Amino acid sequence: MSSQVVVTGIGVCAPPAEGPAADGAWFDVRTQLGRRGYKYLPAACQYLLVAGRHALDDAVDCLDGAAEEDRGVVVGTNNGVAALHDEQDRTVIAEHANELSPVTAPFGAVNVLTSRLSMEHGFKGISLTLTSPLVAGLESVQVGARAFAAGRSTLLLAGAMEQAVPAPEAAAPEEGAVVLVLEPPEQAEARGATGYGRCAVRTLLLPHGLTGTARERAEAVLREAALSLGADQVPVYALLDDSPVSELVAGAVPAAVGPIRDAGPPAAGSLTPMLRLADRLRADDGDSLLVTAAGTGNVAMVRIWRTAGSTPRRSAGC
Repeated sequence: MSSQVVVTGIGVCAPPAEGPAADGAWFDVRTQLGRRGYKYLPAACQYLLVAGRHALDDAVDCLDGAAEEDRGVVVGTNNGVAALHDEQDRTVIAEHANELSPVTAPFGAVNVLTSRLSMEHGFKGISLTLTSPLVAGLESVQVGARAFAAGRSTLLLAGAMEQAVPAPEAAAPEEGAVVLVLEPPEQAEARGATGYGRCAVRTLLLPHGLTGTARERAEAVLREAALSLGADQVPVYALLDDSPVSELVAGAVPAAVGPIRDAGPPAAGSLTPMLRLADRLRADDGDSLLVTAAGTGNVAMVRIWRTAGSTPRRSAGC
């Protein structure tokens, strides 16, 4: 069984589901963060800071007793700096590298966006940015569990941030961020924090073009992973694209409690699975398993054990 973590806070900064994401009209940095110090940050970093504030407020006193060097941050992203890289490339091609803005140039390194969240709240422990296609946000929860088990952290912010891909042909652009406050179960219990529930994550990477015996072995591995997370005991929710990998996952994951409930295909980034995880943690319909897969071969499974009766303590969104 994968290591479990308790989610004691949830913060979401994302456009309304019924509105367009890419026009930017849903977000005002001055209203959300303040008039000074945030204007020139990449949009994905702005979203991350807002979601982080909401998550920490939601977790109520989680910083008390957690030494700064024991607080960590792990964030997943696929396109968090894609727009900035595009702008920088165009500047270098059309003019010269000397024309790059000294204000925004440091943010060409995606790790700097995660570090900004760490600095904002005095998190001086581990600081990691993950970029695996689709599953990077869910991997941040998995890495958090490993950090707890290794004694590297006692409190962790795990999340995902995305900004719309500048290419006009990109399908389903993502905008926004999700941040979860994670604690080890024993620590959360000691301070009386029930949280939204517990979760455990398993991730896999499948080779392309599996046939014959290799495909059978992959199916067996997927089935074993799903069963270890209780796929035969709880409803299974899926975020699958139309790739052969997703087809393989859908056929291998057992769903004894009714058919797999398809939540729609994932968008172009790592944000949607984290939004779905936040939704499942806040839902009132019991435990569940969330499964997602992409054509790149990346697969993630998240078992969610809901805490009965838990409700958000504040509005956790933009």
